[in-house]
Amino acid sequence: MDITIRPAVGSDFPAVFALFHQLWPGRELHEAAMSAVFERGLASGADTYLCAVAAGKVVGFCAYAVMNNFWQEGRIAYIYAMIVDEELRGRGFGATLLRQAIDCARTAGCKRIELDSGFPREGAHRFYERLGFEKRAFLFSLELG
Repeated sequence: MDITIRPAVGSDFPAVFALFHQLWPGRELHEAAMSAVFERGLASGADTYLCAVAAGKVVGFCAYAVMNNFWQEGRIAYIYAMIVDEELRGRGFGATLLRQAIDCARTAGCKRIELDSGFPREGAHRFYERLGFEKRAFLFSLELG
C-alpha cells in the first residue's frame, strides 16, 4: 500500500479525531473542542499538520510547532501529536510521516526536533529511538544539524 504525506485540511478532522480515539482509548474526547483546536492550528501559521494518506484514507497524523529556543540559540520544532492507525502500524507509515516532519523542520531552519511520549508507550519509545531520537530529561530529541 502506497502512502502520501500532505498538509492537513479542515475536512481531515473527522479522520484525525478517530485517530485520537486510538491514541487515548480511555479518555473522553470532546469533538467540538478538538475541532476548534484543529481549526486554530490550521489557521495559526505557527503549527504544521501533516496527514499520511493510504488508499484515499487518512491513516496517520503529525502536528508540530516551530518555536524559538534559548538553549538551542535558535529554532526548534516540537511535535505535539503523532498517530498512525493501530491496524497499520509496523508498515513504515509512521516512519515516513515522521521523516517528512523532520525534513520540514530542517527546511524551516530548526536545529532540533523534540517530542514527548507517555511512560507506558514503550513501543513508541523504541520507534522514536530507531529513528535517531534520544531520551533526554523525559523528552525525546533529535539533533538536526
